[in-house]
Amino acid sequence: MASYLAVPSTIMEEEGRFAAEVAEVEAWWRTERFRLTRRPYAAADVVALRGTLRQAYASDQLAKKLWKTLKSHHAAGTAARTFGALDPVQVTMMAKHLDTVYVSGWQCSSTHSTSNEPGPDLADYPYDTVPNKVEQLFFAQQFHDRKQREARMAMTREERARVPFVDYLKPIIADGDTGFGGATATVKLCKLFVERGAAGVHLEDQSSSTKKCGHMAGKVLVSVGEHVNRLVAARLQFDIMGVETVLVARTDAVAATLIQTNVDARDHRFILGATNRAAAGRSLAVALAEAAAAGKAGAELQAVEDRWLAGARLRTFPDSVSDALRNLNVDEEERRRRVAEWERVSGGSHEEARAAARRLGAGEVFWDWDLPRTREGFYRFQGSVEAAIARGVAFFPHADLIWMETSRPDMAECRSFAEGMRREHPEAMLAYNLSPSFNWDASGMTDQQMREFIPAIAKLGFCWQFITLAGFHADALVAETFAGDFARRGMLAYVERIQREERRHGVETLAHQKWSGANYYDRVLKTVQGGISSTAAMGKGVTEEQFEEGSGGPGGDAGGAADIAKSKM
Repeated sequence: MASYLAVPSTIMEEEGRFAAEVAEVEAWWRTERFRLTRRPYAAADVVALRGTLRQAYASDQLAKKLWKTLKSHHAAGTAARTFGALDPVQVTMMAKHLDTVYVSGWQCSSTHSTSNEPGPDLADYPYDTVPNKVEQLFFAQQFHDRKQREARMAMTREERARVPFVDYLKPIIADGDTGFGGATATVKLCKLFVERGAAGVHLEDQSSSTKKCGHMAGKVLVSVGEHVNRLVAARLQFDIMGVETVLVARTDAVAATLIQTNVDARDHRFILGATNRAAAGRSLAVALAEAAAAGKAGAELQAVEDRWLAGARLRTFPDSVSDALRNLNVDEEERRRRVAEWERVSGGSHEEARAAARRLGAGEVFWDWDLPRTREGFYRFQGSVEAAIARGVAFFPHADLIWMETSRPDMAECRSFAEGMRREHPEAMLAYNLSPSFNWDASGMTDQQMREFIPAIAKLGFCWQFITLAGFHADALVAETFAGDFARRGMLAYVERIQREERRHGVETLAHQKWSGANYYDRVLKTVQGGISSTAAMGKGVTEEQFEEGSGGPGGDAGGAADIAKSKM
């Protein structure tokens, strides 16, 4: 490191250092970690964008840990499971049971925006909101890790043998939404995530200006190429920083109904067009503009749009040509042959598809994707698992995991997506949102099927699974039920619902002063002051002495209190 801090004495020395660092990056990219990763730039580009001061990031150690965890689960057909953490209490409680932590943009938007203004998940909160939450949780993880070591080193070997070691440093995967703008916004966001402790980041393929929660209506996709650029921008930033941050690519193509542009040929077969020639003289945008000029608004204007769309008979171009081929005046075997050939060749650009349709005898099929465009200019999109597969296949070379957002927990959809991904990328790791937006009780699953859902889809390759908002819902449930009971029964409600349950389950917040680190900072004080301190917070008179063995009290259960007081970190 010292040689890099010294100013190069000659141009040749400067160039030599640059070349050495380029070779180092190239060797890094050849490691097993990046065997499946494609980069459209060279190592020299990365090094040219770095400064001369080499830095190390704690999140990189957690990223390596995350990668190893996910690869292990994927190989075993199992899954890392987790949920969205709201605060330092949740993230430390999770550590004993789960091997990753999720930070949700929805939770941050609704409970932790840096503007302090809560709202729905429209990605219109300040772009440092989620990185700030990551930092809060990462600091909490590190603090409880330090606190645990201090406490364990104060124990005898026999005591340590009885007290399980808790790995508080579980990798955090954070919600990067759409990257919050263009490529430069994405790289700045990713830099914040690395600096503040995220081991992984996910980016989705919605438009930044119209972004919605994946389970809201009105989602607008960007082109495949634009989202690939986001992923490349994120990877470039990670490379510049020299970190192995795990990149998750999410697609909302299953339920999306709109797309910004038709510029990318990979999107063409999923764009809807008008198939009724009667619509040719008057586009939807013109019809709506005329209706608005005539004074129509609200429900009346919506009725105009609904009638226009129904009359235009929207179809994708592949479906329109299939219809035409099935109506040809040829024998049935020849019709089947032409339809099968069409299905094989119809996935290219619209121009290529039209040429193929003519060769197969379909003629000039009337189909117009501009006529039904929205007032905002968006094209109509037919969302489907097939569309999600097409996007996942395109995204995977630039990402580490692929996440298909779904509208319900559906084994058939999961199987179809996994099989589609494996056809092109046999080693692809997949992610799944076990969303609380789903009404699981209305899914048609039995309790046993719900219990088996995570391991069942893990066998399909979904090696990272998460309930985005479980921390939020758990917090709300406990606060609502306790507040109501406390209003009715006073302190007995607290003792029965909280204190005794903490004792029974061995929850270390029972002794909350110790949990918050009072013992740790007493050790700091004593270290500064030669081993004693008259102002130690946990000295004689601290009320937590009441939780020591034998002080459970009437109606309570003192069992386990001593263990909590002595051993919980």
